Amino acid sequence: MSNQNEFKKVLLSTPHATLGKKGLTDEFLTHVQQLLKRYKTIKIKVLKSVATKSNITSFAEQISQATNSYALDVRGRMIIISVYELKK
Repeated sequence: MSNQNEFKKVLLSTPHATLGKKGLTDEFLTHVQQLLKRYKTIKIKVLKSVATKSNITSFAEQISQATNSYALDVRGRMIIISVYELKK
């Protein structure tokens, strides 16, 4: 399956992980790394209690740097992260 099709599939699916009030902990980042190994492209939901427009994009950047992945998309409170870079 191509990266574009994988992205569309994940975009329409339910979130793989939820970022809660504890924020970016080591346990959360380890969990995201395990999910990336298994699924290659994942969707993360950010709860309202920690979400503001500016910090959701910074969360996406921090997660992608910590897990050596790419933040493909940020829509509302959803972040899509992949091991592969999306070619346009």
